[in-house]
Amino acid sequence: MIRRGWGIVWAMLRQRCPQCRTGRMFRGRFTMNDPCPDCGLVFQREEGYFLGAMYVSSVLSMVAATPIYFTLAHFLPEWDSILLALMAFALYLPLTPVVFRYSRVVWVYLDRAVCSGATSAGSFEKVRLEQLADTKDAAPREEHPV
Repeated sequence: MIRRGWGIVWAMLRQRCPQCRTGRMFRGRFTMNDPCPDCGLVFQREEGYFLGAMYVSSVLSMVAATPIYFTLAHFLPEWDSILLALMAFALYLPLTPVVFRYSRVVWVYLDRAVCSGATSAGSFEKVRLEQLADTKDAAPREEHPV
């Protein structure tokens, strides 16, 4: 049980697919693979799916920015709190791409843990899976000489 939990955490830290834990969830800094390049799991289950990731992003942002603010307040006690907040924001700003990526990773893992089956798949996900199956069938296959 503990080993499985650490496996999930390790896969999340490496931003891997929640189903196979090997496929990369991102192919660029901000661009997600959809579906998983290894197992074909569709990450975006419906239009507006990543709206929930905004809530996760807010929590991750607070977790990152609050210690920055209090560290600045500790070392610069005579400074105005508004100025400290602006400095904390400036120091937090380079972390936004990381927060963006991990908020999506956490959201997909959370959603797949709660609603993992095909019965919870929305119409968008079902249509997307059909499209992927059609493109896979239509792809030219290489003939190997015998």
